[in-house]
Amino acid sequence: MGQALAALVGDGVPQSSSKGGDANSLRKLAVELDADLEGFDRSTFAQVKRGKLSDGYEVLEELGAGSFGLVNRGRDLRNGSTCAIKTIPKKKIKDPQKVKEEFNVIRQLDHPHICKAYECYEDRKNIYLVMELLTGGTVLESLCRQSKFTEVDAGQIMRQILSALLYLHQANFVFRDLKTENVMFSRSDDHPDAEPSQRGAQRKLKEIKLIDFGLCCPFEKGSKMCRAAGTPYSVAPELVTSPVQYDQKCDAWSAGVVMYILLSGKYPFNGKTKDELLHKIRREPCSFTHTVWKKISKDGKTLLAELLRKKADQRTSVGEALQHPWLQRRSAGPSIDLNIMADVVDSFKHFQNLNMFQKAAVTALAWRATDEETSHLRDIFSVLDADGNGHITVQELRGAIESTGVNIPEDLVQLAVQADTDGGGTIEYTEFLAATLDKQKVIREEVVWEAFRIFDQDGSGTITKKELLKILTGNNGDKIRQAHGNKAVENFLDEYDVSGDAEIDFDEFMDMLNTVKDTFTDQKNGLTGSSRGESSAMAAKRDRSRPTLLDAGGLTSKAATGFATFCPCTSISRGTSDVVGADVREAKGLDREAPMSPRSARRKSTRRATTPGDTRLAR
Repeated sequence: MGQALAALVGDGVPQSSSKGGDANSLRKLAVELDADLEGFDRSTFAQVKRGKLSDGYEVLEELGAGSFGLVNRGRDLRNGSTCAIKTIPKKKIKDPQKVKEEFNVIRQLDHPHICKAYECYEDRKNIYLVMELLTGGTVLESLCRQSKFTEVDAGQIMRQILSALLYLHQANFVFRDLKTENVMFSRSDDHPDAEPSQRGAQRKLKEIKLIDFGLCCPFEKGSKMCRAAGTPYSVAPELVTSPVQYDQKCDAWSAGVVMYILLSGKYPFNGKTKDELLHKIRREPCSFTHTVWKKISKDGKTLLAELLRKKADQRTSVGEALQHPWLQRRSAGPSIDLNIMADVVDSFKHFQNLNMFQKAAVTALAWRATDEETSHLRDIFSVLDADGNGHITVQELRGAIESTGVNIPEDLVQLAVQADTDGGGTIEYTEFLAATLDKQKVIREEVVWEAFRIFDQDGSGTITKKELLKILTGNNGDKIRQAHGNKAVENFLDEYDVSGDAEIDFDEFMDMLNTVKDTFTDQKNGLTGSSRGESSAMAAKRDRSRPTLLDAGGLTSKAATGFATFCPCTSISRGTSDVVGADVREAKGLDREAPMSPRSARRKSTRRATTPGDTRLAR
């Protein structure tokens, strides 16, 4: 992981600084930290589940229909939270394995503007994808109501789209199907055409997320792809020119098509037949002669022209587009003041003091947190992520701290490395949320159940040593890593397994996180362990020795490639799309009895008594 840490430190660190040391000393510290650092693989949080979907979820009203299946609102029977459930009949797809491959792609992605997939189920007839619930509708649906967006609104949307695409490209993926139907608003009040009372007094950032990764696939840099895929009105010329040869620049073209539609309410190319449409995409220049373009800024049309260049090697990349003056002036995010940055630094300091089990548990909470709980942190993340690629490096963090006047911590690199829990060399979005979320608010019984089930992969009601080891070390065969992981797991079980059965049940898991919440609260209040009362979790363990803190360490599936049969008209008048992909969790059904394994049931009579302030679900 030395190379990853070198990426985290980067070459852009100032060579000399009284506030942070020179680049060489930072790299040396990174190498020293790398000797002991172990990380966990967040992609293991999204799981292919055994058993029936009905054992865990209730399928509610239909939200949308696509060519491959239905999308319904779903309710988690275990804690009442809501989600989107896509049902894909196997008889409608040639190869059911393609749907699972799509799930495997999404589970690797961690970006604020990419829809999350949580679980995958399968029975004899269907495949089910459990995902984020996005309630705001598609960009196409919003266009049908208001015909076009302002430049400010379009700039905010395009910045998020391009950031998600840049993240995909740097992760060696190509999206291949960007269109207005595959861009959704997270919430209904994110609509640009929403009533002012819904949006609030100030115009807020309209959060969007990309959905439908059925055509997204790995891409090897320097190579060319030869299999045509996409939707006619947004497909790049090189995909419809023989011989077909294309790379990631095809996504830049599609981004240009979406931007053109956002600003004008019209398609850049249209035809009475698919062949006529594709001929115009190959041969005809993009037109800005319609009267609507008289009101659009010169730099906006310049960016469009750069994105819609016919020859891919002359077309601007999504990364270059993100730095274009049109976006820089029209999509600026919120500013960060001294107090906000100081809170971020303090949160990182608290997070580095957690052991890897605690970090993994808090990261699971962050991964399942709602957009309502994380929207303010998402805005901060977007500001810290200066180049918009979905990662935060040390130099980006340093630059943000310097700009606010906060003293740069001497251990800044160590803080960043400790937040980089997957060892990837940069701070990912969920890692940032895990470090900065308000633990007092997010560590709640119903939310902790979701995190617990991520660890309890077989649904037995307890976390076994094998399950904990899988989360903390992943599935790579590294013997040294596995040895470190085994030792770490033994220490964690000794620390948190109060009953001594070599497994961790929900109460023990909750106690561990309550300890995290207590220390977080103490830090905010300026208290130390000796200046406050013990938490229930600490009281239960006060006579046991504590080991040293360890650093052990909305999809629309398109499994079949090819073109859709949609041919656009001159202007957008109507359209339909799938509704997938959220953030609205209704606190329903919280009085349901929580699941309990037979082992936990037998243990119940021997467990310690709960304190008067205990908030556990009645069981």
